[in-house]
Amino acid sequence: MVLFLDMNSYFAAVEQQDRPELRGSPVGIIPNDCDTTCCIAASYEAKFHGIKTGTGVLDAKSRCPTIQIVISRPDLYIQYHHKIIQAVETVHPVHEVHSIDEMSIKLRGPDRNPAVYRRLAMEMKHAIRTQVGEWLRCSIGIAPNAMLAKAAGEMVKPDGMVVIEPHELPQRLYTLKVTDLPGINTGIERRLRSHGIYTMPQLCTASKSRLRQAWGSILGETWHDWLHGHDPHIKPTRRKNIGHQHVLAPELRPTESARAVAIRLLMKAATRLRSEGYWCTKLTISIRPMDDPPWSLYQNLEPCQCTVRLLHHLNAMWSHRQTEFVFAISITLGGLVRDACVEQPLFPHERKLNELAHTMDKINTKHGHAKIYYASMHDARKAAPRRIPFSNIPDLALPDHS
Repeated sequence: MVLFLDMNSYFAAVEQQDRPELRGSPVGIIPNDCDTTCCIAASYEAKFHGIKTGTGVLDAKSRCPTIQIVISRPDLYIQYHHKIIQAVETVHPVHEVHSIDEMSIKLRGPDRNPAVYRRLAMEMKHAIRTQVGEWLRCSIGIAPNAMLAKAAGEMVKPDGMVVIEPHELPQRLYTLKVTDLPGINTGIERRLRSHGIYTMPQLCTASKSRLRQAWGSILGETWHDWLHGHDPHIKPTRRKNIGHQHVLAPELRPTESARAVAIRLLMKAATRLRSEGYWCTKLTISIRPMDDPPWSLYQNLEPCQCTVRLLHHLNAMWSHRQTEFVFAISITLGGLVRDACVEQPLFPHERKLNELAHTMDKINTKHGHAKIYYASMHDARKAAPRRIPFSNIPDLALPDHS
């Protein structure tokens, strides 16, 4: 059995915990101070008015004039994340952290007793409230595998606790929509429909071979196992890329300011590349203009983790841009190769450039934000602040600039 813990309206709840004046008020969290952006999180008080992730700021204010719009504070959410893990682990060790607000616990031996795991769930809720903050609530799902446990946790929010017993499967799922299951998005739903699967009973009673055909891979057989309460081992995937993206504030949308933001995003990605022990063999830049179609360009590289070399390629690619006003930028370092698989640069000047990049990383890690940086990012050194990739919790020890 697996216990899946999901924090409710996490970013908004942390703000309400940290700022008592927000408690009980509708709260919308935004990435930057701009009316053209959208909410990345909403409190339950705001959700009552139909405000959710993706709701535009102006729309949110129209729906709920009393809403409190709060600029996100990623470092604070990361700090609370670690506090929550510590609190949960006073009750039971955490098996896997899935995101900034989700984690799972493997229930083995005597912990598989229904009375025991129900008690553990209540103790975890109590530990979070008393050790981290009374305004922080979570929903807990308990089921034979993590997929079903996550689905169970979604059934009752906020502050729910739902158990799916093995003997209840698959019939317990029949009242759900297919898209209620984690991992089935509208694209997968269309693919299932093309194979005659429209409802949860149809999905649950389909054979392994039919689901493999519908998914187009062995993943369909894995889904068959999940739906019937089995817990197949999934081989972890290797990281494929490292990247950052940013929606630009209006004053940064002209091309030269946007280029400075692109440089900053590249430096942040390059710092992560080195800290995680990778070299990249591909650089991709994607631009979303204000009015024109999106534009993307990539460059294949010899294995590289040198910021200067990457900047050289970025500048060359930027000259091919097809717009003068940029709404959003994405920088991705792909084709990752581990340190141990790469020969060090042959020429002394290339080795010195790599050493320079590592030295800058150390200085900024020790002394803080943007203590040393390349002059070309000066105009955007405060743009593109730390964001939270939900499946990869940022390391607060890394500088948030390079």
